[in-house]
Formats: sequence, C-alpha cells, structure tokens
Amino acid sequence: MPFSKLATTTQIISLPKLLSLLLLAVASSSFSHTHSDTENQTASQPAISLYHATYKAQFSGLNINAVQKLEEIEPGVYRESLRAKNFIGKVNEQSTFKLTADQQLCPTTHSYTRSVFGRDRSEEHSFDWQSSVVQYRKDGSTKNELELEAGYLDMITHRLQLRRDLSAGQQVFSYPVISRGKLKQYSYKVVSEEILQTAIGPLNTVKVERVIDDSDKSVSVWLATDWDYLIVRLQQSKGKDGHHLELRDAVINNKKITPLAKTDEKQL
Repeated sequence: MPFSKLATTTQIISLPKLLSLLLLAVASSSFSHTHSDTENQTASQPAISLYHATYKAQFSGLNINAVQKLEEIEPGVYRESLRAKNFIGKVNEQSTFKLTADQQLCPTTHSYTRSVFGRDRSEEHSFDWQSSVVQYRKDGSTKNELELEAGYLDMITHRLQLRRDLSAGQQVFSYPVISRGKLKQYSYKVVSEEILQTAIGPLNTVKVERVIDDSDKSVSVWLATDWDYLIVRLQQSKGKDGHHLELRDAVINNKKITPLAKTDEKQL
C-alpha cells in the first residue's frame, strides 16, 4: 500500500480513538467510593459550577479541537457536553442529570454520536430510577437493560464526581460507571501537586492517575486546583503509542481562567 494511502487509513482509524480519549478524559465523575470519610461526603460536596472550556489534542499527527461545557438547562436540571471535531469527523457526547436532595449526582440520559467520513454511530443510555433500570440503545435499537442501583454514573457524570471529590479533599476514588451497556469500575488516585505551564500560563494543579491492571498502559490527568478542578492536561500511553490533550481557555461561573501571577505562585 502506498505510504500516503496508508497514512490516510491510519488517520481514519485513529480519529475515533482520539475523540474517545477526549470523552474518556479522566477514565474529564455514586456514591460507593473507596475512601474513609463517606459519612461526611454529603456535607462537603461543593455546588455545581457552570463552565465553558476549549481544548486541543493530538494523536498520531492529527489535531483535534474540542469544546466542553456544563450548563443548567432548567431549574435543577443540568447538561454537560463535549463536542470534538476535525476535518475527518466529529463526536458529540452529553449527559443530563439532576441533584438529589442530599446533593448527589443522578444521571437521567447519556448520549454519544460519532460521524467519521459519513460513517455514523450512536449510543444512548436512559436511566429510569423509578423502575431501577437503565436501557442501552445502539444505532436506534435496544441492545440490553441493566439493573440500576443508587450511585451508578455515566462516563460524563463520573468525571464530574471526581472533580467534586477532589474539591472535598479526597485522595483515592472508585466509581461504578455504566458504559456501552455494561457496568464498569473506574478507580483513581492523587499522586502529586504542581505548578503546570499551560497555554493560559502557570496554574496550580493536582495530578491524578487512573488505577489500571495493565502495566503497559497509563493515564495521567492534571486538574486546576484554583479553578474548580477543571481538567487542564491529559496524557495517555500504551506501549509506544501516546497522545495528549491540553486546555486552551475556559470560563467558570462567568469568570475567565487566568494564570498565576509571579507573586501568587506557590511551591506545591
């Protein structure tokens, strides 16, 4: 196969992987966590902060632009979404959720659509909390139903819960997540704190790693400690393959993220 054709084929295959990376950003939030202060969790959970952020990512030479935002679409109902695209295709993912009386995240719908060179794919999870069932549909057809238990999250809300738990001072995390019609467990740990140089400028961050039973794979995420633990950078590697994404700019609760001034910088 000629090199140019091989490169194009590789790009077509790689795009879904990179777009999925953006959507699995911390896999960038239920409540059967593996920490010692579960009883104090409700009182320490922060309020929901609305935001709008743009990212750039690179995978196998491909550049991707992405926009992620969290908005209140009606009183007490929230939607967090991510849109990623380049010249090859696009991906849209979103989750709607509510807050329970004790301020816990309660997902109601999660959808994922992808179009790469006209090849479309869609997935949707519908959370029926009254019947304790989550229905999984792929390309418009019902694939299966799962029993739904208190604390289950989707891919987007488990990232949000991670940020909330970081804000509450926790160091180790584990979440039951419904993904592609299956129940999975996502676990993380805090490994360090540091001042990270970003496209915005220096920011105070905490570094979190996903706990994976695969010595050949690693996922590291940096989150801004002064800005509601928004994802600032992600690096993922498996063998010789690696890719990353970085925050370009963001607004949280109508306030634009700004870098540390030299006089404000602290040694973490």
